[in-house]
Amino acid sequence: MNKKLISKITYKLKLASEVNKINIRGNKKKLVLIKNTLKKNKYSIIKSIIKDVGKSKKDAENEFKASIEIWNYVIKNINFIRKNKKYNFNKKSEGEVTYSPLGLVAFITPWNYPLLTLSERLPFCIATGSTAIIKQSEYSQKFKNILFKIFNKKKFSAIFHILKSTNQKIGSLLCSDENISAISFVGSTETGKKILKQTSSTLKKTYLELGGKNSAIVSNRANLKLAIKEIVKGIFENGGQACVGISRLILHKDIYKKFIKDLILNIKKKYDEGQLILQVPANKVQKRKVEKQLNFIKKKYKYKIFKKLNLGSSKFTPIFLYLNSNDNYFINTEFFFPIVTIETFQDIKEAISINNLSKFGLAAYTFTNSDKEKRALSLELNSGRIWHNSALIWEPSLPVGGFGLSGQDRDMGIKGFDNYLTSKSIYNKKTYG
Repeated sequence: MNKKLISKITYKLKLASEVNKINIRGNKKKLVLIKNTLKKNKYSIIKSIIKDVGKSKKDAENEFKASIEIWNYVIKNINFIRKNKKYNFNKKSEGEVTYSPLGLVAFITPWNYPLLTLSERLPFCIATGSTAIIKQSEYSQKFKNILFKIFNKKKFSAIFHILKSTNQKIGSLLCSDENISAISFVGSTETGKKILKQTSSTLKKTYLELGGKNSAIVSNRANLKLAIKEIVKGIFENGGQACVGISRLILHKDIYKKFIKDLILNIKKKYDEGQLILQVPANKVQKRKVEKQLNFIKKKYKYKIFKKLNLGSSKFTPIFLYLNSNDNYFINTEFFFPIVTIETFQDIKEAISINNLSKFGLAAYTFTNSDKEKRALSLELNSGRIWHNSALIWEPSLPVGGFGLSGQDRDMGIKGFDNYLTSKSIYNKKTYG
């Protein structure tokens, strides 16, 4: 797929967005049509995700279910899209703010949650009357093929287009395409930085949700049994291949020894009972990357490792390490595999300080029964998403996004609609005669 062909597609979608208005009834019908098409093809979509990512059937079904819930949320809340508003300043002057669709938006999505990350954004775009062009990851071939088959039809052609090719070069073509008004990207921080450079020539809007280095903070006032249950889920979700996965444990000094002992026992028990299955890295590139990281850590940080777990793979072994100092490598490296560091704190203020040492700021998990500690953590943690006494629960009304190297802006919630609108401010001085 070359530049000329992409420009032809984007030009048609740009024209479609320009004739669109914020037509609540019409756009709602589009959303229902797309949602029903997804549901009709549920089993083939789930099967494609399992094959591409290596997820269990249950995890793939959960991704599908969460995605449909987002489409339902947008359909239910479409009336909250901003409406034109008039102002009377005085007898001689008045004003108005008008809203219209942003235009054509390019979505570049990752391989680890291909449907969920798209659903966190695309329905909000369509609800406003903006149009979309979608490039899937090169590691999501089967999922892309399903979407291409079910959506690249005439009835969807003025709404969005699924690109057949997943070649990396297409991303740079989309970034420089003058027909596109915005780029929405979910993926690595490294690629996010490249996108910012590539879009600079056309000054496109960019919405970036990038990597994470996420902590679980456990207070001495926490329900430790609950914390262990939720943290195990956060560490091993999707085999650690989740941008919001847990890779740092920040534990109160009074409880950390017992907590770690019980945590390891819980992991082993879950594995022995078949409740926990280690998902090895999903593709060749990810496998090479993780293998290189594991070999480096096992060699350089040999004496920091206190537990290596063989959960069915002697090569890809989850590792737990004590981190006694502010080691930049562990604090600012996203592994995408269960490589977990353990740090300790004396009070909540110190825990917040330790968490905020990272240049990432995507997610944090906190465990405490103290309302005072919860308030302090909520206010001061540099994390775009915070779970208190829970992990990985998706709620469409809550925006997603991060700080620092974890990206910019927010998606979902009522805020999600604003990303795909543009506005005009109109001042009118009344004249008579």
